[in-house]
Order: sequence, then C-alpha cells, then structure tokens
Amino acid sequence: MDAPWTERNLRQMMVKACAALERKGLVAATDGNVTARLGPDRILVTPSGTSKGEIGELDILLCDADGRKIRGRGDVSSEIHVHLAAYRARPDIGGVVHAHPPVATAFTFAGQEHWLQAPVVPEVVAQIGPIPTCPYVTPGTRALAEAAGPYFKQCDIVMLAQHGAVAVAKDPWAAYLRMEKLEQFATIVKTAREIAGDDARVRKLSDEQCETLRQSYGKGRLKKSESSGVPAPIPDELIAKIANEVLQKLGRAG
Repeated sequence: MDAPWTERNLRQMMVKACAALERKGLVAATDGNVTARLGPDRILVTPSGTSKGEIGELDILLCDADGRKIRGRGDVSSEIHVHLAAYRARPDIGGVVHAHPPVATAFTFAGQEHWLQAPVVPEVVAQIGPIPTCPYVTPGTRALAEAAGPYFKQCDIVMLAQHGAVAVAKDPWAAYLRMEKLEQFATIVKTAREIAGDDARVRKLSDEQCETLRQSYGKGRLKKSESSGVPAPIPDELIAKIANEVLQKLGRAG
C-alpha cells in the first residue's frame, strides 16, 4: 500500500502519538514503539532506548521491510518484527503502535484476558471488534512476531500476553487512538467487575445487539462498503424525501 501521507506528515503523527502515549501513561521509561508505512518496503520507526516523550521528528529512523536501518541515528528496536508482521498481514495497515497499557496488560497477567473479548462496551464492539491475546513468547524475538502475525489478519488490536498490546490502523495516530480506547475499555471492565462483586452480574451485550451495532455504524457497515468498492446505496425513503422537497421548491418558483 502506498501511504496517503508525506513522510513529514507521518513523522508528525508519530511524534504526536509518542507524546500522547507518555501523557496517558500507556508507556513507561523507554517502553513501546511507533511505526508508519512509508512505502511498500519502507517503514518509519521510533528509535530504541528512547523515552517516547522525548522523540522529535528527526529522531525517527527509516528501515526496510526486513527491519534493517536505512538512515537515521540510533538503533531499530528488536520489536520491529511484530510491526512488520502486522504490515505483511494486511495492506490496509499504515501505522502500528506497541505500548504497555497497565490495566489491559494486567488482565493477561491475571489470566483474565477473556474479558477483553467480552461484548461489554458498545463502541469497542462496533469500532474495534474482538481483542484476542497472543500466548506469551519472549519479547523482542522473531518467534513473537511469527506468533502474533496471524492475529492481525482479522483484528485491529492484539494483546501480547504478559507484555503489552499492539494496535494497528490506517496511520499511526489512528493506531494510537485505538490503544487509548483499549485502556479505557479495560478500565471500565475492571471497575464494573469490582462494583458488581460477581462477574455474572456484569452486563454484556447480546449477539443480536452486537450485530446491530456492527451493521449500524461499526465494522459490519464498513466492511460491506469497502469490499464492494462502491458507495452504499441511498435509502429509498431519503430519495423520496429529496424529490418531494425539489418538487415543492419548483412549484413555489413557478
């Protein structure tokens, strides 16, 4: 996929995402990585060992599709391979954010990651979809990338057990926003369980409610319009209304 943004645009979005990750407490110290697809075999990546809040546009590196640095000062993180696996999985992915959202990640430490797939929050069901967890594999290894890669074919957020999360989107800022939504979702679920005092009392959406959400303004509607390559048809009721208004105006003008 050719990036719809210039390199300068992407660098600006990456810096903005890095600052937001630190401000929201989704990373600590030098944790996390942000990347953007610049071209078919060119990836912009944040440098290893650097606090995300200190990263500027000129600090961002350029690497190839195998993770080898092309230009820039500093080193490419070994965790670039998870990002590359995501880009290989889907051509529509233009940005990847890896972070360590505390509450969401804690669910995987507690063995409660199934709650991150529970249909609780409408916006998550409609706009993000299922959030699976890739079993633990040593961070920074190619083995982790190989294990996580297949999940991105169907999902926009993947938890890495006992390590963090990876969010993908059309650009790095959109990927960041999904990461922020993940942590909010995890916090809501954690709080609901604490207030309810019994997991069975936490209200979940029914299958019918979930499908209605997806078809009305979520992934179901988006997938239909994108897969066909043509705009969704205009409802007959809307056509009739417009025609009636036009006729009325013509009548008044006559």
